[in-house]
Amino acid sequence: MATPLAAFALAEPAAAGIEDEFSFEATLDGQRIDLSTSSDPIVISPGQESTLTLDLVNNTAEEVVVRQVQIRGGAFEVTIVTYDVIIQAAVPAGEELIVDVPMDFGDLDDQATGLLPASMRLINEERDELASEDFTMDVRGRAFSLMGVFTIVVAVATVLSIVTIWIAVLRRRLPPSRWRRALRFGVTGAGAGATLVLLLSELRLVAPNGSVWIPIVLVPTLAALVVGYLSPGPLSIEDEEEVEDWMRRPTMVSPHA
Repeated sequence: MATPLAAFALAEPAAAGIEDEFSFEATLDGQRIDLSTSSDPIVISPGQESTLTLDLVNNTAEEVVVRQVQIRGGAFEVTIVTYDVIIQAAVPAGEELIVDVPMDFGDLDDQATGLLPASMRLINEERDELASEDFTMDVRGRAFSLMGVFTIVVAVATVLSIVTIWIAVLRRRLPPSRWRRALRFGVTGAGAGATLVLLLSELRLVAPNGSVWIPIVLVPTLAALVVGYLSPGPLSIEDEEEVEDWMRRPTMVSPHA
């Protein structure tokens, strides 16, 4: 028991040491990713050839092989953009290596458009992460990319839900239970918040980081829950049942008509 535990204890600091002592600086078409913000994002144009310049610094005592570069971007903690490229760059111990990597972002044209929080990860031959860097990307994809279509679907569903709720309020046909009314309103509020977050991203106003999308979705959801809980229900359960029975009753047509 002592030997395996000791080996594990030694292996863990060694892995942590590689992460601490191996670093990189990435530049995409002259844009340093570590300096990117929502107001100055890394522009990715799927229709153009790009070059990723990696300045790899290996301060460890052994050679490190960077097998792969992974780029991930998304919203609501859901990955929307994925891009991987194999580079097989061997960095000798205690040395620095600059690598130029041709990048073809053609597939991103159908994945997303707008500002997105992203990360770049360097992966070794054992598929472990060597180092990573967060940044903000501006994907110049198609308006009807997967992200654009999703935005349209959420927006249409939210508008239809608002119209349905408004008609139900006027006709006093909301559910008798206050909690069911609150839930119905809350889902609609969440849809409105999600639509706003996606529109802000696609209009390139702000990237949907956690500090942005959480309050934008949470505030209208909570407000809608309160409004739904306080909204008027049916005049009476008996009246609602009578109306439903009348609607189910078959219509009799007079033979003299």
